[in-house]
Amino acid sequence: MDKINLKKLRINNDLSQEEMGQILGVTKQQVGRIESGKSVLTNENYNILLNHFGKTALIEEETVTLDFYPEVFGSCGNGAFVLSEEKEQINVPVKCFNFPFSKVKKYSVINAVGDSMQPFIYDKDKLIVEHYSGEQIKDNRVYVFCYCNEIFIKRLSKNINEIIIKSDNPDPIYRARIIEKEDMNNIIIIGEIVGLMRDLR
Repeated sequence: MDKINLKKLRINNDLSQEEMGQILGVTKQQVGRIESGKSVLTNENYNILLNHFGKTALIEEETVTLDFYPEVFGSCGNGAFVLSEEKEQINVPVKCFNFPFSKVKKYSVINAVGDSMQPFIYDKDKLIVEHYSGEQIKDNRVYVFCYCNEIFIKRLSKNINEIIIKSDNPDPIYRARIIEKEDMNNIIIIGEIVGLMRDLR
């Protein structure tokens, strides 16, 4: 039997405890006890909910809570640098990560602006950033980084003598840029983009 958050299910469907009790064939007091953890759903309760709401509505989505910086914008265009101490916490579905979520890594969420990374990233997508911890740049992965006082979101490739900055958008205005060896230290990697939330734009 899948784990069900009865209170969340009830609120999402705009039901009172009494109305949920009518669906389950129990009193509103019993609904309250289930919601507070003093009682549990029986197999019969579960099957009633399954028939009434469908399996998709019952499964509680696994989420993680991350810091979201609403005033930090990474540019997918010609660059932007807007940095703020303001942050919120938001719940991020684990399914939004492109790579396995790790409890030992640090993540946060920022906004994207511009269209140079389409179709991978669109304007106003919320991006999950895995904070950079000094490891080698992984070729052709998408990073958020600071360069010349601007925050960019681009694909990076690195060799001994240069870093290549590439966009996904094939428009010629987004041609690749090459950062020569003597200028490499001017790129500050903030982190790798490891997921996005398009439906929260």
